[in-house]
Formats: sequence, structure tokens, C-alpha cells
Amino acid sequence: MVKLLSRLKFTLLLSVLSLLASCAVSPDPMEMLDSSIRSYERAIRWGGFQRAKSFHKHSPVLSDLERRRMKFYRVIGYNVLQHTTPDKFNSHMVVEIKYYKNDMPVVKAIVAKQHWKREKDSKIWYLASDFPRFK
Repeated sequence: MVKLLSRLKFTLLLSVLSLLASCAVSPDPMEMLDSSIRSYERAIRWGGFQRAKSFHKHSPVLSDLERRRMKFYRVIGYNVLQHTTPDKFNSHMVVEIKYYKNDMPVVKAIVAKQHWKREKDSKIWYLASDFPRFK
């Protein structure tokens, strides 16, 4: 009887630990979205355009020409104007990116529509919209 009780306690303890571990392994999709959005914003804001491009589903790599061209741009603002998340697999944002070109001290702005999508299998959020066009 004592062995049976200790086995039950051990089984219960393992069940609780596995439940806690499974919760820790699969983070909340909305927390992952927030983290992805913040990482993307930091990359754009600080000129990490190659890193920012890696969030985009289509053409996730800057070409050599794009990389050389992007060195001339400095982002000075990144503001979220609108953000809606209709379901756990889609999120829509409108952002304003303020920037200038090193050789022209004129501040310009891009208003970009972003469509964040979450992959069902990997649960990773990515941008299905185009990379912002700096001109």
C-alpha cells in the first residue's frame, strides 16, 4: 500500500512537471507576435535592413545592390499608426517610417501596410507584405 501511494505521488509529480514543461515550450502566439514586431522595428530603426528583410516571407535576402544602396539611408522614426489582429494567424499594421538619405538632409516618410502571418506548423510569424521602399 505504501509503495502504491509513493508511485501515485511520483506519477502525479511527473504529470505536473510535464504539463509545466509543455507550457514553457509553446509560448503564446500573441507574445510571439509582439516579440517579432519589436525585433522587426528595432532592425528597421537601427539600420539592420538585412535582419529586417529576414522577417519577410518573399525575398528574405538583400541583394548586393540593395545592401549598398541601403547604407545611405538613416531611419529616424518608426510609429505604429494602426494595429488589428482579426485571428490567431493574421495581424495587420499600418506603420510610418521616417528617414533621410545621407546626402540629402530632407526627412521623408513611408506609410507601409504590413500583413503579419503565422505559420500553422512552425507557429513563426512572418511578413507577407513587401519590404518598405526607401527612395
